[in-house]
Amino acid sequence: MTTARVLAIVLVLAGCADGSAWQRAEPDSNLICSSATVVAALDTALMEVSGIARDPRRSDLFWLHNDSGNDPILFAVDSTGRLLGSAPISRAAARDVEDLAIGRCGETWCAYVGDIGDNLAAHSSITVQRVEIPPLDALGGPSTVRLEPLEPLDTWKLVFPDGPRDAEGLVFDDLRGEIGIISKGREDEVVLYGASLSELESGSEVAQALTRVGRLPVEIGSHSSQLVTGADLSADRNWLALRSYASLHFIPWHGALDQDTTAEVLTVSLLGALEPQGEGVTWSADGEVLWLASEGRGGRPPQLSRIRCPASSR
Repeated sequence: MTTARVLAIVLVLAGCADGSAWQRAEPDSNLICSSATVVAALDTALMEVSGIARDPRRSDLFWLHNDSGNDPILFAVDSTGRLLGSAPISRAAARDVEDLAIGRCGETWCAYVGDIGDNLAAHSSITVQRVEIPPLDALGGPSTVRLEPLEPLDTWKLVFPDGPRDAEGLVFDDLRGEIGIISKGREDEVVLYGASLSELESGSEVAQALTRVGRLPVEIGSHSSQLVTGADLSADRNWLALRSYASLHFIPWHGALDQDTTAEVLTVSLLGALEPQGEGVTWSADGEVLWLASEGRGGRPPQLSRIRCPASSR
């Protein structure tokens, strides 16, 4: 066990009124979540979907992207799984884009796109790019729209202070002005790295060093199903959600550079969604629901799923 106990999951046999199963973290947590369920198959253009982030301007709109081997494109999808539009990113870093986050940038909203994957830990640096997300009125039609290319506002080359790492979790905290990157756990530890946005914006170096904040108390064990594949912050920036292929972890959030790395982790199962290969996670605006994105695998299409975890129970 880690210093912060990862709580086991059991099914509450009583269920709820509509017959769906509920999960409770035991022994002394009151975290209660519904069983993860499939919402829809996604368009085959998202066969290798890796990241998903809710659009803060519209509660039923999400932006998604594929990972390595695909063109750098942001896809707009609604809460039924329908593909509304796509926007290519010009001059994008696209070696292995694994996650994105959306937050305030001045008077508008921007996506922070993380080219942070490195399966073999072979690259000396990673890249995060900031692009303004497309206007909502461009997505109003009944058919899928190809949007104007997005020009990066900023491109930051970043270096892990302890050597190359494979990472698939990226968060942006616009209340504190910080970026957080979470390693996948291939070294048998899930590590949080942080950077101040003001330092990134004022930095003149070719590559800037991230700060190693510390190891998060998330168990990896001997099975790859627990490797971290996505991350997101709740709208109030009080909770960090990390997902693996099989589990969803909740951690109280104190900021990328001031995180309490011993904070207790609450964990629930995602097996109910039967995802082919779960990669992305994002919060609903009210903090009641987590939306999940999975790659397609073995003849199965990519899929959008959800799990309800009432905020009052955390």
